[in-house]
Amino acid sequence: MQPHLTQLRPRPGGVLELSRRLLEVVDTDVLERDLSGAPVRPPVPGPGVRLVCTEDNARSAVALRPEQQRHLAPFLCRGDAGLLAVHKDEAVGWIWLSRVSHRDPWSGLRIHLAPDEGYAYDLWTEPGLRHLLLGQALVGSLLAHAQGDLGLSRVYGWVDNRNRGSEVLLRMLGFTDAQSVQRVHVLHRVGWMRRGSDRPPYGPLSRQGRHSQRDEAARRA
Repeated sequence: MQPHLTQLRPRPGGVLELSRRLLEVVDTDVLERDLSGAPVRPPVPGPGVRLVCTEDNARSAVALRPEQQRHLAPFLCRGDAGLLAVHKDEAVGWIWLSRVSHRDPWSGLRIHLAPDEGYAYDLWTEPGLRHLLLGQALVGSLLAHAQGDLGLSRVYGWVDNRNRGSEVLLRMLGFTDAQSVQRVHVLHRVGWMRRGSDRPPYGPLSRQGRHSQRDEAARRA
């Protein structure tokens, strides 16, 4: 079997390295968090950090840099819920939750959701403040919000196999395997799922979402 570009180790400055920058095929894990069990108890962030939900008026007190405002604008326009980690009135981390099926513009992955499902994405934390448990607090608090305030039964998220830190974090907070796919990325700007790479062939990144099996069973009952 011919290896993918991401599995090769090209010499610095070589043709393969240039090719890898232009086109990547990335193995991607799709994870899920079942929220039908016990209430989620999110970790508490370190001192001086508060979490702000974008659905609250309190977000007006958060200082966002112009580039941050541009980055977050599409999420707000779609009606997604976000949690901001705030330190000294500045946003130093965030995570977002979508409740509608859509195509993620950066990865190109198409997310298929049922009304009781959500998709967590765009986890970011300021590197110099990660010792304040920003990532753990953001993910845990978003799950608690999805479970309690939004009444969702399941939340999905995806992570590249190369990003071991994020995958470990999600698994520590109860995420388990739902699906695996291969993601094609061109120039780190345009992407899509490699056709037929979804295993199993039903799930949040398949044409037939995982929820559709439950819906079909309910119709037959």
